[in-house]
Amino acid sequence: MRALVFHGNLQYAEIPKSEIPKVIEKAYFPTISELIRREIPFGLNITGYSLSFLPKDLIALIKEGIESGLIEILGTSYTHAILPLLPLSRVEAQIKRDREVKENILEVSPEGFWLPELAYDPIIPAILRDNNYEYLFADGEAMLFSNHLNSAIKPIKPLYPHLIKAQRGEGLVYLNYLLGLRELKKAINLVFEGKVTLEAVKEIEAIPVWVSINTAVMLGAGRFPLMNPKKVAKWVKEKDEILLYGTDIEFLGYRDIAGYKITISNLLEIINELEGELGLPRKIKHSGKELYLRTSSWAPDKSLRIWTEDEGNARLNMLTFYMDGELAFLAENSDARGWEPLPERRLDAFKAIYTHWRSENGKH
Repeated sequence: MRALVFHGNLQYAEIPKSEIPKVIEKAYFPTISELIRREIPFGLNITGYSLSFLPKDLIALIKEGIESGLIEILGTSYTHAILPLLPLSRVEAQIKRDREVKENILEVSPEGFWLPELAYDPIIPAILRDNNYEYLFADGEAMLFSNHLNSAIKPIKPLYPHLIKAQRGEGLVYLNYLLGLRELKKAINLVFEGKVTLEAVKEIEAIPVWVSINTAVMLGAGRFPLMNPKKVAKWVKEKDEILLYGTDIEFLGYRDIAGYKITISNLLEIINELEGELGLPRKIKHSGKELYLRTSSWAPDKSLRIWTEDEGNARLNMLTFYMDGELAFLAENSDARGWEPLPERRLDAFKAIYTHWRSENGKH
């Protein structure tokens, strides 16, 4: 059995706030409605904060999917905060608020938890278990590399550096793309099937999210050069008990990749080529594996550096560390830091920090 998870976050670092209605129209509505129409089960992970932007008819559609057993709602942090960067009290606040919103709006209590940016540390499972979560999603490739516990001594390198170079437009782009496809196919061979048990402060089951599988599916669904649904299906057909798609819903119908559009119909073409059973994520079987997962994320080098090393990120992280209350949620969201955040996204966090500071000091 394979599963699908669609991750929705309307605080997206690179998407202007003015585009939110268009994102909902082009990506959220067609993807969710088509999957329900075809009676295809899937996991849906939308941040609690993002739910406030969804129109009533889309909320009703999602609830219809929940009631019919087609949609498994997942928990996450309320404003897509990077949990290993927060004090533990704020980690729990983000987890609790997201659950409260979903119980109130969608009338469901999630069992599975999607770590924003798959950013993980060994304490987070304990807090999740304390808050009635049964399992989480974590980066599969970070699991492969977790025997290298000290990243300062043994730095983790991407499994497909040429594909990353091609994506960034570096060097001979097409040559890097061709070499990257070869690396990508090799990376898929490393994928193992099924859930694992993570050895942590409190043990928890985890579903690996494989960037290599996601990437191949997106390239095939986008019909990139030398890639198509039939070819991708051939690459992954031997892999069962996996997430076939586990990334942003915004890539389906709204965001292009290097000028190539991915649509839900093209994704469904890959599913049809595979001819296998699809089920809800929680039904993925256990592999029997137990392992320790290092502090990591699904960044190419599996580190947290994307959200820490830039001067703006470092400043935001320092200023938010001692915040609490409502404004802390806005200050903590990852998309003010993000991969390439728009100024308006970054300024939202700085404005929340400033307003909190003024109110704490009795100035306003």
